[in-house]
Amino acid sequence: MGVMSLIIVAMLLLGSQALPRVRSFSWQNEPIKATDVAFLLTFTQPMKPGSVEENLVIEPPLPGKISWAGRRMAYTLEAPAPYGENFEISLSAAQALSGQDGFEPFDGEFHTRDRAFAYIGAEGEETDRLVIFNLSEKEKTILTPAGQTVLAFQPYPQRDRILFSAVDSSITDDRIAGAQLYSVTTGLASLETSAPWQFWKTSEPVEAGLTELVLDNRNFQNLKFDLAPNGESIVVQRVEQNNPSNYGPWLIRPGQTPRKIKTEPGGDFQIAPDSVSLLLQQGKGTAVIDLDPDVSAAESDSLLLDFLPEYGLTLDIADDGASAALVNFNQDDPENRFTQSLFWVSNRGDEKLLLQTDGAIVSAQFNDSNEILYCLVNQLLRDGSVEELVDADEASNAEVSNAEVGIEDSVVSDVENGDNLSSEADADENASDEPVDLLNETYTLSPYLTAINVETGEIQRLLEMPPQPETTVSVSPDGLAILFDETLMSDSSVATEDASQTAAQSATHRLWLLPLFSTPEERLNEEPTPLVPTELNVAGRHPIWLP
Repeated sequence: MGVMSLIIVAMLLLGSQALPRVRSFSWQNEPIKATDVAFLLTFTQPMKPGSVEENLVIEPPLPGKISWAGRRMAYTLEAPAPYGENFEISLSAAQALSGQDGFEPFDGEFHTRDRAFAYIGAEGEETDRLVIFNLSEKEKTILTPAGQTVLAFQPYPQRDRILFSAVDSSITDDRIAGAQLYSVTTGLASLETSAPWQFWKTSEPVEAGLTELVLDNRNFQNLKFDLAPNGESIVVQRVEQNNPSNYGPWLIRPGQTPRKIKTEPGGDFQIAPDSVSLLLQQGKGTAVIDLDPDVSAAESDSLLLDFLPEYGLTLDIADDGASAALVNFNQDDPENRFTQSLFWVSNRGDEKLLLQTDGAIVSAQFNDSNEILYCLVNQLLRDGSVEELVDADEASNAEVSNAEVGIEDSVVSDVENGDNLSSEADADENASDEPVDLLNETYTLSPYLTAINVETGEIQRLLEMPPQPETTVSVSPDGLAILFDETLMSDSSVATEDASQTAAQSATHRLWLLPLFSTPEERLNEEPTPLVPTELNVAGRHPIWLP
């Protein structure tokens, strides 16, 4: 006992002779996603912060802020790490707080998820089928079988599956009545690393294309659906086939029988980021309804959390749930009755008008910081405005057809250069200042894409598009680019003998990639700028980035 006591005293006096080092790195060999905003370095003993911060190197660079808590250092990113990249982190030297000389150098690495998106095919064997395009690997994967027409889809947050509605391709009349909900595996699920002692757990990838029925169409038609951000709940608008007056939203949860949400019938809806509340259009306003999973709620009316009487449509909700982009149709304002207004509304009741148009606000999506709102708007064009816009667009294409745009390598490496779609024509010059008489004048809708700073209200037009029946835009999870489709009518002067072939070729579907920033500084300052979009070698529609 005396000898052991002497040894303990000697160790306390002399201290540890091992060199200080990094004990753990929280992102080591992990696939990082946009919601991963910080990593931790844990040291074997307290360190001098300045010695660590001066020698810490991340390649490629990722701007961020450092904070300390004892032996742990947290590095918080200022913006999400670009997808499809490999990163290396190194710490060659540092000094312990005790003053001990020396340090064991540290090297680590991590990578972000592949840049990938899903779309509905529009050509060849991909027609009407769900397809994944992995831009990082430049690979296509058809997920759904032939003979099935996909109508709509949404990816799960872990990108391991996609929820979609589809009908049998043989059904030509009243397709909506035959729609059923399915889930299909993507083959992109990240493998979980099990602890060494959990030998019974296996980490084998799940192959793509495994389909499972989620909701059938017996007795009910399945219309619009929305997947909760946590992937645990689905809300579906359903109509009883033999009793059309019986319609409304239904809630689907894993392991539970689908149940109708007892509330007043409504229109469009969206599940909030908390995944437990629903924003449902009712009458001229929007109701916020509780989606409490308590079984007893099935026997009573759902709890109404709030009602927004002035807003008839919810376009997007910020990730933190603190604000939303809502549309006011101005039905109670005689002077602006035929206009739409886009508002930013906070959960504290603050309101801010961002945009007003005599056309239609199609969609809006917050960026990763919730400071920029990307909006797709259909502007109203009258008489010769369409021809002027098309002529200006063709002239703009001729000027920039060979232009190259400097964007981050993570975006450039995944695409090929294409023709420019942007137009220098200003919608305010094309449209008359006089009010539009919708009943007596010929008009059309032409879409344009804009970025709105919700703090300052500054509007930056990013892209003008020629008139087309439908457009879908999707902001990438890392916030670097926007993916959109373009549906254009083919040349009517080209005729074929087969009428069905002519109808099939009456429209062309193309996917485009629009970079949002030309320099890292623009991205950090939240300053998107108009750049040349790049045409992808993909014929499809309704593209959506995978999380």
